[in-house]
Amino acid sequence: MTSITETVRSTAQGMAKTESADKKTTETLDAVSQERDERHPSAEAGPSEVQLSDEVANTIETSEFDAAKVEALRLAIMDGNYPLDARRIAENMLNLERMIG
Repeated sequence: MTSITETVRSTAQGMAKTESADKKTTETLDAVSQERDERHPSAEAGPSEVQLSDEVANTIETSEFDAAKVEALRLAIMDGNYPLDARRIAENMLNLERMIG
C-alpha cells in the first residue's frame, strides 16, 4: 500500500509534468478556438460574460482565505501526518457521483 507521502510526492512530480502538458493543451485549445472562429465567423470571439447574483457576489467579497492554515495542511499532507478517512472519502465521492448522475 502506498503511503500518503509517496502519493503526494508522486503527485507533485506529476504536477511538474502537467505544467508542460497544460501549456500544450492551452496551445491546442487556442488552435481549436481559432479554427472554430474561422468556420463560424458569426460566433462570439473571446470569453463569455457571466453575471453573478448579488448573493454570490457578496459571498465572494466577504469570504476569508487563511493562507497559514492552507500551508499547515499542505505540509502535514506532504509529511504524511494528515489523517485520512478512506471510508468517508469514498462515501463523499459516491454522494458526488449520485448528484452528478
